[in-house]
Amino acid sequence: MQIGGKQLFWMILTMQLGMTILLTINPSIQTAKQDAWLSTVCATGIGAGVAYVCSRLSLYHPGQTIVEFSKRLFGRYIGYTVTVVYFIYWYSVLAIIIRQYAEFIVATILPKTPILVPMLGMLLVAIYVTFSGIEVIARCCEILGPLTLLGIAIPLLLSLKNVHINNILPFYVDTGAMTILKGALPTSTFLGDCILLLVIMGFLSKPQDGVKPAILGVAAAGLLTSISTFLILSVFGHIAPSGQTYPYFNLIRYISYFDFFQNLDSFVIAIWIISVFTKVSLYFFVCTYGTAQSFGLKKWRRMIWFVAPVIALLTLIPRDFIDSSVLFPQKIAIPYLLPLHGIILPLLMWGVAKLKYK
Repeated sequence: MQIGGKQLFWMILTMQLGMTILLTINPSIQTAKQDAWLSTVCATGIGAGVAYVCSRLSLYHPGQTIVEFSKRLFGRYIGYTVTVVYFIYWYSVLAIIIRQYAEFIVATILPKTPILVPMLGMLLVAIYVTFSGIEVIARCCEILGPLTLLGIAIPLLLSLKNVHINNILPFYVDTGAMTILKGALPTSTFLGDCILLLVIMGFLSKPQDGVKPAILGVAAAGLLTSISTFLILSVFGHIAPSGQTYPYFNLIRYISYFDFFQNLDSFVIAIWIISVFTKVSLYFFVCTYGTAQSFGLKKWRRMIWFVAPVIALLTLIPRDFIDSSVLFPQKIAIPYLLPLHGIILPLLMWGVAKLKYK
């Protein structure tokens, strides 16, 4: 199984774009108010930095995943511990993603549908595409990635006529650097899940060509999130969006040209589902393939029938939207997952690799 640098770019962009825009703008606005767009710019830099470290680390071990090179860096037992720490992260986040997707679908377009239906539907699709291998996921992203990009960018362009710059004034004065950085944490957590590169980079046909696409994919997703935040604040101010669960969704509903070109929310939902499908498929592949490697199974597809039931059970742990989309990011993802899995461990492994292979 091999993928190219262009495919890697579309995989990262498609994976991160939809959920980052939909779920992280509201907490950033609640914290940084009219300067939330500056927070998302800072988060873009943090995410791109994580992508750089993870991709450069993988260059020291071409054709290998973190399951293999962590043991070369730290030895058998410590390396295995590092791998377990990452897989706890990936399993839990995959379950949360599926639950967040189901909560959104039930809240917006299928209010009377049991929540198990969208959860199991997305999980079955992920099982099917994972069974086909990462090449199929990469090819899907090559086709669906440009559609996702256009589906996000075009509504943003249509929103320009409603912009009022006074709504984002004054810059910086009312918040300050620490508040802006605090507002960057939710978006950084989502952009920081590019640590999947620690597994995905092992399938690049030309590993040396993977660093630039990885960084550009994260940067493009972060930039579009920043533009979306800027437009939301410019159109509505910071008070109304801070009380809205999905402010980007409300921005799209606000678009109207000649009372004819409007009601684009259903179109945006379809684009968002594509992004969720990509993210769930990549996470599911990483969990399946990595778990099989950990147990020394060459026929890694057999592990699907272990991973799928585990994920299905984990999706039932959150009781509601508050647990999955508010408490999990605030109590677990931001204080623990982002600093440990996204910053400390990648930097530590990169530093050890540079010293060891110098």
